[in-house]
Formats: sequence, C-alpha cells, structure tokens
Amino acid sequence: MAALNILVVDDAAFIRDLVKKAVRDTYPGCEIHEAIDGRKAISIMNSKTINAVLCDWEMPEVSGIEVLQWMRADERYKTVPFMMITSRGERDHVIKAVQAGVSEYIGKPFTKDNFVAKLTKLLWKHLKIRPEQGKSAVDPRAAGNAGLLGAQPVSDNKPKGGDLGGASVLMGAAAKKADAAPAAPGGEESSNAALLTGTATAGEKPKARSGVRARGLANVRFGSGSTAKLVIKDISLQELIGVFRRDSELPALLEPAVLDIVDQDTGEVARINGYVRMMQAQEPHPEAETIQMIIRYVDDDPEKLATLSRFIAKVR
Repeated sequence: MAALNILVVDDAAFIRDLVKKAVRDTYPGCEIHEAIDGRKAISIMNSKTINAVLCDWEMPEVSGIEVLQWMRADERYKTVPFMMITSRGERDHVIKAVQAGVSEYIGKPFTKDNFVAKLTKLLWKHLKIRPEQGKSAVDPRAAGNAGLLGAQPVSDNKPKGGDLGGASVLMGAAAKKADAAPAAPGGEESSNAALLTGTATAGEKPKARSGVRARGLANVRFGSGSTAKLVIKDISLQELIGVFRRDSELPALLEPAVLDIVDQDTGEVARINGYVRMMQAQEPHPEAETIQMIIRYVDDDPEKLATLSRFIAKVR
C-alpha cells in the first residue's frame, strides 16, 4: 500500500510547523513534505507523487494561487485536492480561488481543531482516507472534481479558547513593573487612541495613561475566532506591543494571530501572521479588564514587511 504523501507550503516556518503537527497527529502514517515557497513546491511535485497540497496564498516569487493554477493545468495534478491557507478571506479572493480550482479554503489564524476538521473532510471526499489511515492505499479514482467545500475563513467555526488552554496572565508585581517601564521616545499622542485603563466603567471614556504614548490602532484576529483592537504602545519589524480591554475569553499563549496593519495613505493592508507571545494584566487583580499583549510576527513576506516598515516610520 502506498503511503499518503502530503505537501505543506508556507514561507513562515511557524505556520508550517503548526500544520505539520496537526497532519502528523491526525494521519500518523503519512509522509509530509514541505516547501518554503511556490517554486520549491512545484519542484517537489515534479520529483514526487503528492496526494494532497496544503498551501499558503501569499508567498514571494510564486504565490499559492499560481501553484494551484499550475496544478490544474498539469494532468498529474488536475484533480489532486488542494487546501488554500490564507489570511485573506475577502469575497473576491474566495471567488478567485474557486475559479482556479481550489478544493478547500481556510483562513488564518485557525485552531488545530478547525484545521483538522477541514483536512479530514477534504481527504475523505477526494481520497476516501480517514484519520489514522495515512498508510492506506491512495486510490486516484477517488479524487473528485475540485470544488469549494465551505468557502469561508476559519471564523465560521469558533471554539472557545485556544489550542493550548487558558491564557496565563501575569499579575501583581509583574504588572506594576511593566507600568513603571518608560515609554519609547517619539510619536504623537493619538486623540482617539488613548491607552485603556481598568478604572473606566461601561460608558465612560477611557483615560490616557500618563507618560505613555499611543502609536495608533491595530486589529488582531485570533485562532480561536475572537478579535481585539489593540492600542499600540510600541511596534517594530519583529513584534507589536499593545493594550486592549477584555470583553470576552482571552486567547491562549502561543495562539496564532493575524494583525491587520493598514497604510492610511495608500489603503494597503498588510496581514501579518504571528502568535501571542505574552499577556500581562494592567491591574493587580484576577478580574483585570485591561491587558497588555505582545504579538510576535512569523511572516517573512517582503511586501508585507515593506508595508509594515512604512507604518512604523509614520507612528514612531
């Protein structure tokens, strides 16, 4: 019996590792191949027989959509199942993926459970392979026409909490120490982006924290399906430090996240993939409402980093 061969394609090693672990845990007998970009993915498919492709959309040189178009034009891969993994869930991108022949579509960030649900549906529909059957023979006749299965981002299924359990929040002395840290120099105080404090009650206008400069706002989407609007305290090409008011369950530490960074002059949006590196309560009690968060980036896409650089130059 031939082993199930799955190709994972993403320019971010962190995302590749998440996907590979989920695949390996679900189909322990399968063989996993990986590529850092579309060009490498095509090279692998020319040298090996691949049964399913799990591929990022936005990659340098050769994008995920170009890989998909190449596959559908090649007789060997015309019906091979292809899952598009992307932080872009806009309707026009979904339509473009459908027209190119995508088999499944999942938006970043995502939970392991949500990803596995999509993957198992994909492989059962096209290859008649169930979980833990990675060593089962792959019947090419089982591959159906490439159609869209639930063409929508991960937010259509929103489990509570993250994959790694409840978030750990540093309290007490650690929070006080963070408050005492000096603000980074530069930047103008934003009139509509005052840093939130835990003293404001519902309906009150949040007060700016003395001595701390806000550097704008950033929207963040978590793998568990929740979102937050972060008031930016500091930002670099490696990570963002922001503050938000808790109004639902906190994300988990190390939970995948996507930051939407907008260039106000051009309207260009950089969707930066990352993860929750740290959370810290801003009040010294367990019911703290104001949380400081660090989002660490895992993206290496030059275009995204260029947009991020322009944003940083304007707010610092």
